[in-house]
Amino acid sequence: MRAIIYIGNGTQLADGNAEFHQFINQMKKKRPEKIQELGFLSMSYPTIEIACEKAIIAGATDLIIVPVFLFSATNIKHEIPEILRSVEAKHPEVTIKMTKTFGFDPEIITLAEQNILQTNIDQDAAVLLVGLGSTHDQEPANRLYSVAQLLESQLHFPVFHSEIKGEPAYSKQLAQLLSNYPKIYIIPYFLFTGAHVVTIDQERMCLQKQYPDAEIVVCESFHYHPLLEQAVLHKIAELVGE
Repeated sequence: MRAIIYIGNGTQLADGNAEFHQFINQMKKKRPEKIQELGFLSMSYPTIEIACEKAIIAGATDLIIVPVFLFSATNIKHEIPEILRSVEAKHPEVTIKMTKTFGFDPEIITLAEQNILQTNIDQDAAVLLVGLGSTHDQEPANRLYSVAQLLESQLHFPVFHSEIKGEPAYSKQLAQLLSNYPKIYIIPYFLFTGAHVVTIDQERMCLQKQYPDAEIVVCESFHYHPLLEQAVLHKIAELVGE
């Protein structure tokens, strides 16, 4: 019997975890599998191990692991696989497969584009995408750079990218842009509300004091959206051969 295990990163903010629960409850209605669980990589409950154990106890013999993550970094490449190896070691009769991330998929690009356009962006403004990034893996930064290039070609506005943890650093990139553009639209490239989205707004407020004549607009992160749902569903269908 096949089961789906949705994985969230987890956050210290209760609202962010509640958003993820709400999103997964909607996702469960879109799939026929009777066994569907969610687990968090860190900072919240249930854990990935507990989610897998619940599914196996319920009779699952095939686990489809669905990381609800935009890009692959250490968490997708090392941390989650290590957890899954421990599950496999305890349950060698169970097969485990994992879907790919979806941050560069057409649905997410369209969602980012919509977030920009709904601000009624001015012609003399610039857009700044802000992702989490990684100090150990360049792939998220490379992917976000590709997203910025694609959006710029489609929207005909200057679109830049920056990272909370990687390079180019968010605060430095924003300060540099404020020296050249009177208005900046910040697009948090995050799925749900979390500590990093709060950090983005806090940094904006600090720099706003240094540049009182500039206008800095922080747009919504993706939250629950039908396009996000479609992106996740496509990854599941791709893996199971539907």
